[in-house]
Amino acid sequence: ITLLGMIISATSAFGVIKVVAWDIHQVLCTKPTGLGYQCIPKEDTFALVKELHEKGVKQVILSNISSRSFSILSNNYPNHFNYFDSNGSLANAHFMFTRKPHGKYYSQFLKRNTAIAPNECIFFDDKPENIKGARAFGIDGQIFRNAKQARIILQRKGLL
Repeated sequence: ITLLGMIISATSAFGVIKVVAWDIHQVLCTKPTGLGYQCIPKEDTFALVKELHEKGVKQVILSNISSRSFSILSNNYPNHFNYFDSNGSLANAHFMFTRKPHGKYYSQFLKRNTAIAPNECIFFDDKPENIKGARAFGIDGQIFRNAKQARIILQRKGLL
């Protein structure tokens, strides 16, 4: 199976994408050097975020980052994190006492985003177990390798 074949079959298995969900560490930002906020935004990935925002695509954060770390990170980089719908986003900050890849995490995310069906969301994460968890709930989970690969997937989905 070619990469193109996998993308085409993924497109046919899921609905029209209305929301793009992003993990923070290793996807939107580098791996933290200590605490969760001690990371640096990946400019090439944020170029995609900005481009999607300009096209009116709703974007959310799906991350296990703590509420304190997320607050510090978003305050340190306000021009990066102002593209995301905070009402639809889900960081571990919401006192759910669960994390990706557990089902309760994705269930809570879907409850926060009742205007979309699970198959109308694409989710980028670097960890296969998180993608597997998302797919179990019908979310179009995609392993994030780099911004170039994510761009190709988003183009195939008709978002760019």
